[in-house]
Amino acid sequence: MYISELNIKGFRFFNDYFSLSLNKGLTVLVGENGSGKSTVIDAIRLLLGEDEYNRSGISPNDFHRPFSMESATPVESIRIDCIFDALEGPEQIAYLPWLKPENVNQAELHLEAINKEDARGRIRKNMCGGTSRRGIFEWELVNSINCVYLPPLRDAEEKLNSYRGSRLARLLTKLNGSGDGDHRLEEKVKEQNDELLSDPLIQNANGLIKKCLIDSVGEILGQDVSIQFSEINFNKIVHQLRLLFFPEIKEGAIPREVFRDLSENSLGYNNLLYIATIIAEMEAQNDVSTTSLKVLLIEEPEAHLHPQLQTRLLQYLQDAAEENNIQVIITTHSPTIAAAVGLDPVVVMSSSPLSQERKAVSLTNCGLDRKTKFFLERWLDITKSVLLFSKGVILVEGVSEAILFPEFVKRVLEQETLEDYGISVVNIDGIYFKYFMQLFCGYKIAEENFESCDNIPIRCVGITDCDPEKNNIGEADGNNIDGCKNPQRFLVHDLRNHTSNCRLYMNSKTFEVDLALEGNNLAIMNLVLENITDTNGDIKIRARIAKSMDWRLTTSCEKIVEAFLLLKRIEKNKGEFAQELAMLLKSEDEPDFEVPSYIRDAILYVTGKSN
Repeated sequence: MYISELNIKGFRFFNDYFSLSLNKGLTVLVGENGSGKSTVIDAIRLLLGEDEYNRSGISPNDFHRPFSMESATPVESIRIDCIFDALEGPEQIAYLPWLKPENVNQAELHLEAINKEDARGRIRKNMCGGTSRRGIFEWELVNSINCVYLPPLRDAEEKLNSYRGSRLARLLTKLNGSGDGDHRLEEKVKEQNDELLSDPLIQNANGLIKKCLIDSVGEILGQDVSIQFSEINFNKIVHQLRLLFFPEIKEGAIPREVFRDLSENSLGYNNLLYIATIIAEMEAQNDVSTTSLKVLLIEEPEAHLHPQLQTRLLQYLQDAAEENNIQVIITTHSPTIAAAVGLDPVVVMSSSPLSQERKAVSLTNCGLDRKTKFFLERWLDITKSVLLFSKGVILVEGVSEAILFPEFVKRVLEQETLEDYGISVVNIDGIYFKYFMQLFCGYKIAEENFESCDNIPIRCVGITDCDPEKNNIGEADGNNIDGCKNPQRFLVHDLRNHTSNCRLYMNSKTFEVDLALEGNNLAIMNLVLENITDTNGDIKIRARIAKSMDWRLTTSCEKIVEAFLLLKRIEKNKGEFAQELAMLLKSEDEPDFEVPSYIRDAILYVTGKSN
């Protein structure tokens, strides 16, 4: 049994119905700030009655208010619905009142709230299960669901400390189960207390305290005292225990006296200890007779963890969810986490700042065939997975384009940057555009009938080389691609005809050549070539001559010949050349470097300045 679908209307960010599909094991909600990830978590908490962090009710601020110049009136009601799926025999019996008539493997839970306070200033929430809105609600079914929430700014040390209701005490109580451990622990503590009380030092202190009490108020009004470790009661014992740590795991027993208090530990490792304790508590519920659902909600599990620990933690959570039948739902801003879990658990949440429309897209619903999915899972490493958090994506073939693009953008957008638009440049190290663009285009690229599918609703552009045949070097361009060798060229027309989200822009020849053919760029590029330290003497002489010319006054044939000579000279060190050129373009002199039209068009399109 697990929550397979969540629907929200009128709650905080979500005005119109927002629908989200969830996985049985691990679901990873990724997306930019303000996309509604935390709102989803709080909606589940409201529905399942999780209130450990004082999320017990609904306030007037929970009702959606539009960002409108005409009216910011809150909505009249909140509605949150969820569907539980994969109910088996015992669960179907336990949750019988909530079952869907048309499918006994599914159950429904609903919450409604009207934006009106009662006499006590509270907003009441109405709960119901199944299709009926009348009758007595089965609160015991909600209470049987174990929902644990870890907020983004959690205090792991405090939650693992010794106090009533601590996570450690809960774990020990769950492990005790039928209560067999009560008598055993109580006897051991009684023995310790008896031994302690027999010590002359303790007896002396106990006697002095008792004497002072008698002297102050007398025997009739006084109280007796006893120094001991703890009250001899199971609950009191477990609530006074606390977790200590040692900074490494060694073979054999580690002496107890070397363990330290959690206040001396790092925040990241305390976070791991906290999560491990909660997973252990949920594992302790794995009794075959139980029908309760276990839901673990974690916001920003990456808190205080370096990338390697983030990866290991998420892989552990993924395994723990499957092995112990725990539904784990996390929110994250970490590309490391997004890359660590594969595509199946990832749901991208996006938002439009103008329409306030929000959408949740499961990557597995983006028309990925087996080959595309395998490719993306291998390639979406920590660098490339930033595209899941962006408002727009620019895909480039190599490092040269990635290095130079920020300087091109500032020239096209008049000193604005991609960061101003929340757009990422992703170097895909080749021409694998169809695999990445499958996430954004909204149709199955490999299909001839252009079958529609889900997609991440942001703009994505690709920049690629035409790589024309040698006998077509002067004719091929991004609009007339018949002479190109690039196998991705079919995407230029297909994307333009079948999607409003994606475009592939193709140059006329190769990246460096097309840069050189614009305006007087050849002079600037030869200046860079001359300054590269390992350039040989003959090339330096040729570069010195070429940098002094005004290439705007030469014929196109002369330009093409010189551009290809330049390409040949930098073939083995394109990355260094791009770095030096970017430094020159970024300098205070800012030479008059012209951006090719196909790059200009791509920048204007991905920033929404053109269609």
